[in-house]
Amino acid sequence: MNPITQKTYSIFLMTILSFLFIVQAASVSVPSKAPTIAAAMASVKKGDTVWVEEGVYREHIYVNPGVTLISRTIFKAVIDGSGRGTVVTMSNGSKLSGFEIRNGTVGIFSTSAGVSITQCRIIYNQQTGIMSVGNLPKIEDNIIVYNRGSGIQGWDVRSTSASINHNTIAFNSNHGVAIGGSSSVILENSIIAFNDQFGVKPSEEAVRITMINNSFFQNSKFTNVLPSDNFSLDPMFGDAKKLNFMLSQDSRCIGKGSDNQDIGARVIY
Repeated sequence: MNPITQKTYSIFLMTILSFLFIVQAASVSVPSKAPTIAAAMASVKKGDTVWVEEGVYREHIYVNPGVTLISRTIFKAVIDGSGRGTVVTMSNGSKLSGFEIRNGTVGIFSTSAGVSITQCRIIYNQQTGIMSVGNLPKIEDNIIVYNRGSGIQGWDVRSTSASINHNTIAFNSNHGVAIGGSSSVILENSIIAFNDQFGVKPSEEAVRITMINNSFFQNSKFTNVLPSDNFSLDPMFGDAKKLNFMLSQDSRCIGKGSDNQDIGARVIY
């Protein structure tokens, strides 16, 4: 490499490094850097992360495109909808993890692509725990319980790069999972138990649900045909009334997943 080329390359490299330094992702903590989650969202952009400390946040949150929203301690940061509206709305490429989402009309709502909802406890909502239209989020390792509607509801959703995997969906007042429209969904390694209607309810002939290694147990309504490669096993929750949905050591759901892991949400809290 001649001197002129070497100098040009060095300038180019320094320019790239400077650019990368400028655009590197930021991290914002709530409440130390921003008083509320909504205030934090007003200051972040794609690629940034908002960390939320323990506490009850009575807010309705829109998660900005490409932003990751994380509870510092699992289930200890609570987003409470104060009895109305959608508690959390997801946008393109946004991620939500570790929160308790409660006391709204709908817990989490998503129409966007590339969304991830993981390790959340979604409870006590007036209607649906998670509602998805058009694009299926990655819904994994969540505890979706005691909602007055269905645990998960989807319309015109597709499992392309996302699926409903390793969730505990129980004690909801309607169906465990309700899917409608023209949908194709993979439901895998989940516990769907003690719901007041069907464990899984497809509402249209155009709905295709591939079910693999799930446990359906004591849902109030049943089709009388257990899908092949699925189970009807008592999950033996630790103490459901106290929101302990970890499996007891004698649970037959242990190690029954298609990945040889435990069925249901794989969270320790």
